[in-house]
Amino acid sequence: MAYRVSKTSTKLLKEITSGNKDRKIRLKYKASFLQRSMDAFCFLLALAIPILYFYVSLPILLAIAFIGCFIFGIREFFIQHDHALIRIYGPFGRLRYLFENEFRDKYLQYFNETNVDGRPIPRIVRDYVYQKAHNVKALTSFGTELDIFDTENSSHARILHSNFPGEIQNTGYGLEVGAKREGVRPFHISNTINVSAMSYGSLNYRAAEAISIGSKGVGYVNCGEGGLGPHGVAKNDIVYQIGTGKFGVGEFVTLSDGTITRKLNEKLLVELVKNNDNVRMLQIKISQGAKPGMGGVLPGSKVTPEIAEVRKVEPYQTIHSPPQHYELLAATSKEAISNLMDFIERLRKLTNLPVGIKFCVGRLREIDDLVAAMKATGKGPDAIQIDGADGGTGAGPNLFVNYVGYGGAIETLHYLDKKLKEAGLRDEVILSASGRILTPVHAALAFAYGADVIDTARGIMLALGCIQALKCHSNSCPTGITTNQPWRVHGINIPEKSARVHCYLKGFHEDMLQLTKVMQHQDPRDITPEDIRLITYRDNFAGYFEEDPFGLKVPTYQS
Repeated sequence: MAYRVSKTSTKLLKEITSGNKDRKIRLKYKASFLQRSMDAFCFLLALAIPILYFYVSLPILLAIAFIGCFIFGIREFFIQHDHALIRIYGPFGRLRYLFENEFRDKYLQYFNETNVDGRPIPRIVRDYVYQKAHNVKALTSFGTELDIFDTENSSHARILHSNFPGEIQNTGYGLEVGAKREGVRPFHISNTINVSAMSYGSLNYRAAEAISIGSKGVGYVNCGEGGLGPHGVAKNDIVYQIGTGKFGVGEFVTLSDGTITRKLNEKLLVELVKNNDNVRMLQIKISQGAKPGMGGVLPGSKVTPEIAEVRKVEPYQTIHSPPQHYELLAATSKEAISNLMDFIERLRKLTNLPVGIKFCVGRLREIDDLVAAMKATGKGPDAIQIDGADGGTGAGPNLFVNYVGYGGAIETLHYLDKKLKEAGLRDEVILSASGRILTPVHAALAFAYGADVIDTARGIMLALGCIQALKCHSNSCPTGITTNQPWRVHGINIPEKSARVHCYLKGFHEDMLQLTKVMQHQDPRDITPEDIRLITYRDNFAGYFEEDPFGLKVPTYQS
C-alpha cells in the first residue's frame, strides 16, 4: 500500500488486534491522568488568585494568571480529546458548546427555527446520528415535535407496526455479492448500513483512518475515487471505487482530438488487489448526486506528495476527473452501455472480484437500456448503487446540486427494482440506496422499495462530528474533517472518532433490526410497501405510486 499509516492509528490498531475490539474501541470519556492533573491545577490556581491578591504584587499575580491560562490552553489544544473544535480553537471552541448546550434551545424556541427545521438535514435527524455515535440511548418525552403529515420533514414515512404480532425469532441480516458468478470470490455483507464513497483528498488522513478503524468488523467502506489510502489501514472490508480518473489504477492517454484523459492500467489494478486482500469488491462510478454528468477537480494545492502517490499522479498538479470513462466512450448511450457490459466483464476476469456500478439517475430510459443489455448479454454488474439527485459530501456546482438529476434515491431505486424484476434479473443483482438515508426509518422506506443494503456518507460525517457548516468544498471545514489545514486536522482525535463511527454503524443496524421486528419481519429486505405509509406532495412520484382518495400518497407496487 502506498499510504503510510499514522503513528496514532498504528498504535490503536495494535491495541485492537491484541484483544476484543468492542472493549478496545470505545468512547474514552474518562480523562487521562495528565488531563485530570491539569484540571486540578487550574482549578486550584483559580481559587488561589483572589487570595494571592492580598499577598503578592500585581505583576506577580498577572504572571501567575498567565501561567494558569497557558497551562489550560495546552490542556485544551493538546490533551483533551472529547471535542475536535476545542482541539482546533482552544478555549474559544467551548463557546460553541456553551451556546449549544445552554442557549441554543431557548434561542431556537423564541427567535428562530425548531428542532424539526434545518437544511439539508434537520436537527432532529442529526441528533439521532449524534446520539448513536456517542452510544447514548436515543430517547425523548412529551410526544413528537414532528407534524406527522408534514411533507417537509425527514423520511416522509410512517412505520406501520403490528399490535398483535406473532413470535418473530432470529431477526437478522446478511447477503453475498457475486455468489452466483462463476470464478468470483463472493463478498459477504453483514451490516444494513455501510460507508459510502468519500475520497482521500476530500477527507484528510485522520478522518479516513478513523472511518477505517471504526468500521472494521462492522461494515464495509467505499474508498471513493481517490485510490486506496487511509480507508484501509485497519484491513477492513473495502469497496474499491474506480472513477473516471482511474486514480490509483490508471494512466494518462491522449484521444484523437487531442483531449487528455485517463484509462485503466490493468497491471496496477491487479497489483493493488493482490497486495490488499481486504479489497472485496470493485465499483465503477458512472456519476454521483453532487455533480451528475460532470468530472471533478482536485486543486494542485491539495495534491500533496502522499495523495499523489496514492492516486498515481504528479504532486501539486491540479488533476481533473473526466466526465466519462475512457472505456465507455461511444457515439450513443446504448453503445456506451454495451461498452460498460464489456468493461465490467474485463474487471471481473482481472480480479475475480464482484463488480458493481454507481450512478445518479437522469433519464429513466437509460435504466431500461441498461436492464435490456444485461438481459441480452448475460453480463452486467453484481451490484448497483443508486445515488439521489440531492447531492452529498462531494463538492459540486450549486446549479447541479440543486437542479440536476431525476429525483431521490428511493424513487429511482424503485423503478430499477421494478425493471429488473420484469426482466427476471432481480436475484442476480444487489441494489444499494444512498442519499440522505440517515436513520432506520429512512432505511425502512428504501428496503420497502427495493434496496438490499444502505450506503451513507453524510451519516458518517455527522458521526465524526460534522456540524453541517456546509464548507466541505472550501478546505476550511471548522471540525477538521474535510480539510487538510494542519491546525484543523489536529482536531480529529482518531481513537475517539473511530469509536463514534463504530457506535453509529452498529447502533443503526441494531435499531434497524428492532424496527424490522415490530413490522413482523425477520429481515429488513422483507419489508414491503404495505409496511410503510408514505406522505408526500401530490404527484411527486407520478407514474410510479398510486394516490389514495384523500390526496395522501399510499405507495403501492405496480408491475
